[in-house]
Amino acid sequence: MFEQTEKNKNIRLPFGLRDIFPLESSERNAIKRIIGKEFKRWGYGEVKTPVMEYTENISIGVGKDWKNKLINFLDIDGNLISLRADMTIPIARLAGMRLRKDQLPVRFCYFSDVFRQTGSQVGNKRMFSQAGLEFLGSDKRIDADAEIMIIMFKVLQGLGLEDFRMVMGHVGFIKGLFDWLGIDGDAGIELRRYIIDKDFVRVESLLKKTDGGKAGIFMGLIQPENDLKKISDIVSDIGEEKVSRVFKYLKGLYRILEEQDYGKYLVFDFSIIRDFDYYTGLLFEVYCHGITDIMGSGGRYDNLIKKFGIDIPATGFALDIDMLHGALGEKDLMNDIKIMLLCPGKDDSGCHLMQFADSIRGRGIEVEILYDDIKNSRGLAAEKNCRFLVESSPDRSEIRVIDVKSGDWRKSDTRVFLEEIKKWKKN
Repeated sequence: MFEQTEKNKNIRLPFGLRDIFPLESSERNAIKRIIGKEFKRWGYGEVKTPVMEYTENISIGVGKDWKNKLINFLDIDGNLISLRADMTIPIARLAGMRLRKDQLPVRFCYFSDVFRQTGSQVGNKRMFSQAGLEFLGSDKRIDADAEIMIIMFKVLQGLGLEDFRMVMGHVGFIKGLFDWLGIDGDAGIELRRYIIDKDFVRVESLLKKTDGGKAGIFMGLIQPENDLKKISDIVSDIGEEKVSRVFKYLKGLYRILEEQDYGKYLVFDFSIIRDFDYYTGLLFEVYCHGITDIMGSGGRYDNLIKKFGIDIPATGFALDIDMLHGALGEKDLMNDIKIMLLCPGKDDSGCHLMQFADSIRGRGIEVEILYDDIKNSRGLAAEKNCRFLVESSPDRSEIRVIDVKSGDWRKSDTRVFLEEIKKWKKN
């Protein structure tokens, strides 16, 4: 039944998926190493969850619209299962099922792929590679929120990024403004959808039907702003208790981050509303110059874990590895030197070459052997991210080392060369 023939072969991938070649994979792994090192420094331990779970679990807290974005399957026992659409819900399920009060607080991190159903247009992705963390069970909410935001700052700076901004919002701020406007029910759902879609023309049009004066104030508050006093003055004029309380919390959080010299990256944006329904407080997103999509996002979700068991507060974030890779551009994150070792002659034994390559690898250097006679070996070495081309003389007494980038070369005694390469290894 499943016999493959030339006639029924499908050489395409399903839309929204792609292959990754060794060089990009190495660069992405380098990104993950830098992120993982920072996570570990703060005490976050890696957890892994199944790539698919029961749809009824995955659907908890995702919202009505998000249920249509799940990739679903019918299991062999007839139950509906789905690929995970994010990592927060699976980790919340894990925490609710497995954690005890005497284990709290806990810090989890992950490196995982998530899957979402999208339209079939060219460029739409259905698989997303994420790195993230979750801080669970701490009642010191402002400190926990500050910690995860600071970790994100440190990760981005550790990757060499500086031209980025983090925008902050809060679920309670928007809810308070809705109360102030007297909007609820279907009108509230409609307004929320327009804000998520950033359709501010429709937002303004809908609000003007209720109160033109308040509409102008609302539109001013949901625009990006980094002037804390300006926002504070508007909030004071509104006089809505919920809005004032939330803004007081955000100001306190801002002060903590400002003391750590991260204030220059922060922008307030109260139009941040997520498709996921489980968020209860702080929301933040990270953008970088030249990248149109969100590079990372996070927030507080205090009511999610209790749906699976234990009732504990929680906050966390996720970074998109694809977006990070694109933002880094030509930055060199590879910590390892790689050599392409050339065969000294057509008749030379590959066995001797392997032995020589092992003597180099024993000094902490990656070695790829080129047995074939390739005209443009330097170009091939560059393609494979090799830093040097190395060719030994037939008797292996002498070494010729070629710098792949510059084309400069030099000769060296083999024993001297083997001692020198210990210094090549980057710290």
